Amino acid sequence: MVHHLHRKMSPADFVQGARVWMAVLRDQHAEEYRELLLELSQQEQQPA
Repeated sequence: MVHHLHRKMSPADFVQGARVWMAVLRDQHAEEYRELLLELSQQEQQPA
């Protein structure tokens, strides 16, 4: 679904939408938000 929306939206609109969803996740689901940040930071550390 995210991939489909990404193709249909302008990059600026997609980024704004992602920011809104991240704020909802952070504010309403703090534990899941922390887990997501941890997972993303671990992925960045892995060689491509």
